[in-house]
Amino acid sequence: MTVDVAGRAVPRFSRRAIAAFTQRVVRAARAKGDLSIAFVDDDVMKDKTTDVLTFPADAPLLGEIVISIDQAKRQAADEKHSLATEVRYLLVHGVLHAMGYDHETDDGEMNALELRVRGRVGLE
Repeated sequence: MTVDVAGRAVPRFSRRAIAAFTQRVVRAARAKGDLSIAFVDDDVMKDKTTDVLTFPADAPLLGEIVISIDQAKRQAADEKHSLATEVRYLLVHGVLHAMGYDHETDDGEMNALELRVRGRVGLE
């Protein structure tokens, strides 16, 4: 499994560490496929600023995840944890969307799986 990381840097969370963490998430979620992750500014996000956009794909690519560093910083401040921690939460969320889960329509299935995956990777 390959995880490509591009775009803005995340302080105290190297590209190598991001790729390794994401690989752990993919294994914990029992998914398969390569991922592409891009960190961008708010102005790059489509339509309106959101924290994470995910574009599922067909095998061997699991999908593409785009994370707004600006929005992640705001959320980290609101939650009183580090930007690196917030990015970890967003990576878990993005991987599950890449797998086809949709928390807006699935009666809590994605949220339950997200909690299990967080536990498996030590993110609670």
